[in-house]
Amino acid sequence: MLMTRSAKSFHAPATRHEVARSRRLGWFIAGVLFAGLGAFAVWITHSAGSDLFRSAVFFVLWITSAGLAWRFWFRLPEGVLYWDGLHWSLNQGAGVPVAGELVVHADFQSFLLLQLHGVDGRTRWLCLERVGPREAWAALRRAVYSRPKPEPRADGMFSVRRGDA
Repeated sequence: MLMTRSAKSFHAPATRHEVARSRRLGWFIAGVLFAGLGAFAVWITHSAGSDLFRSAVFFVLWITSAGLAWRFWFRLPEGVLYWDGLHWSLNQGAGVPVAGELVVHADFQSFLLLQLHGVDGRTRWLCLERVGPREAWAALRRAVYSRPKPEPRADGMFSVRRGDA
């Protein structure tokens, strides 16, 4: 049987990827926070007079920002991200896995910032880095950008999920 290009399946095969807190993101957040603190120190030392109120407000805002950034980074999920050719799911060990649609927010070739929108309403941010063999990372990137496989319907025809037709 001869298959035409439109009949071929170019879908990514099933794959899995270990998810851990991103060290790159952690260092980036720390760098931004300390750059802001350094810029404030330069500004204070070069400004005329010392305004204690202005310094206190900045320090409170900086501490709040640092706390929120640390909380965001620390609460990033860890586990295994699965692609079965049709659905994404994140298994975090104990508890019910989050299954749903994966959305790419930033792609830096060896670093992906993704959001997993669960069908149950839960949302998880994922910062994935290339670790391990290049082939595994390439398979993950193919899966992130692939369309889901068509699902067979009862009448023998195929339907495509997520409006990707």
